[in-house]
Amino acid sequence: MVRLLAILSLAVLVITVTSGCRRRGAEKDYDRPLRSGEVALQEVPTREWPSFQVEAGSRQALLAGIQHSLSYLGTPTASAKYPVAGVSKEQVVMGLSRFAELLESGVGEAELNRALRDEFRLYRSVGWDGQGVVLFTGYYTPIFRGSKTRSERYRFPLYRRPNDLEQPPGGRGIARQRLAGGGTRAYPSRGELERSGVLAGTELAWLPTAMDAYIIQVQGSAKIQLDDGNTMEIGWAGDNGHDYVPIRTALVQDGQIPLDHFNLATLRAWSENNPQLVEKYTHSNPRYVFFTEAPGGPFGSLGRPVTADVSIATDKRIFPPGSLTYVETKVGQGKGQPYMAFRLDQDTGGAIRAPGRCDLYMGEGLSAERRAGYQLHEGYLYYLVIR
Repeated sequence: MVRLLAILSLAVLVITVTSGCRRRGAEKDYDRPLRSGEVALQEVPTREWPSFQVEAGSRQALLAGIQHSLSYLGTPTASAKYPVAGVSKEQVVMGLSRFAELLESGVGEAELNRALRDEFRLYRSVGWDGQGVVLFTGYYTPIFRGSKTRSERYRFPLYRRPNDLEQPPGGRGIARQRLAGGGTRAYPSRGELERSGVLAGTELAWLPTAMDAYIIQVQGSAKIQLDDGNTMEIGWAGDNGHDYVPIRTALVQDGQIPLDHFNLATLRAWSENNPQLVEKYTHSNPRYVFFTEAPGGPFGSLGRPVTADVSIATDKRIFPPGSLTYVETKVGQGKGQPYMAFRLDQDTGGAIRAPGRCDLYMGEGLSAERRAGYQLHEGYLYYLVIR
């Protein structure tokens, strides 16, 4: 993405702060990978289909998102990704086109449900447990103050992609670092990079706090408001390939933030009260993201813009990219409120690597940050595939 724009985009990383929030019950392994021979999608009998609802005011956003998916699906890159989980690219293209026709026709929900049941098959993620349970977290695009030059106010950098970085094939696994004398080695971790100072000279932007810089790293993209009134849009340009480790783990273990109070808001408050400890805990996450200017975004892992309350991030190795999906979960703080909506699978994330994980893209700015920071609910993820 957005969170790790092109991986994760992001992702996811797309790799959001909330992607690293606590799990509900230590016995639940939402990050469980598919077993050997297991497929991420299982067909849902018609009698078990949900009653589909279209959120008020969401039709135009869905139509815009569908065009982004179709644009991606027309590329050679997309052709190389398919088939996925038994779904062909042609099925996804035809399904998106037909769904767009239905939206544009203005059909009501009853007629929409009849058309979908007649013309589509419904599949559900197997989830972490083989029964379809998925953990839905949230991510967003930060809008922070910043500068293109260092000053007393702006002291914490984001870096461009180094010339010695070799991203692994397929974007999975630890990147390689080209050495001056020839050969390569595993790319250094976050702590090694920041302590060594080897990235000096490749700064892209400067932020007022270390936590601002870290949140952008986790989200994978941002809009930076400059003091001259202009806005700098940045997105993912590469990463060191190390696994994402949420700093929540170390903070909770050390008693810095209670587990049942951990969210993005409490993390921000902790960092403001303990600026001298931020580097120590961010170094517990070895993953490091590099950036480039990316006007017109934020972009997802498909290389197309993501849309607020439409795009989702999943593991693109096991789910069909660009697809039409339907989400059943809850949103909001605490027990949350029921949420059912059509969405488009347009992103991925460094922490989203299993059938039991999905990230909901919440949009840009402070309000989206608050929503993403509280998003941590189980539910079901469906894919609609034309017959």
